[in-house]
Amino acid sequence: MRTREREAPFPRALARLNRRVANPAMRLLAGWLPPLAIVRHRGRVTGCAYATPVVAFGVGDDLVIGVLYGTASDWISNVRAARGARVTRLGRTREYAQPRLVGTADVLRLLPATVRGAFRLLRVRHFLQLTVSAPSGASS
Repeated sequence: MRTREREAPFPRALARLNRRVANPAMRLLAGWLPPLAIVRHRGRVTGCAYATPVVAFGVGDDLVIGVLYGTASDWISNVRAARGARVTRLGRTREYAQPRLVGTADVLRLLPATVRGAFRLLRVRHFLQLTVSAPSGASS
């Protein structure tokens, strides 16, 4: 587990604190305020519904999410196990599928220069990339 912790820009202890303190407040804004988004997913073990605030960017029909707390984060495992998630971003909710972990070399060149710099500064090494599964005109 220590290796995965080192791969993340922020320690897991901060993720646990954010889950209790920051995330409830961020969920109020995340679906509307870019670059924040809300990933809605179900627990792969419990079946409970979760709404996780993330930093996400649209790249064509794909969505790219910075992995800030490591690839072993529960929300990532849940989305990968379900093979997709519902994401609210910019006031729209869309279904996404085909979740895949990708490295910075695959993603950074697709993002705006200011965003690339921030992700490099934070030493983000992984991203979760998803592809929209509904027609681009659909929303719920």
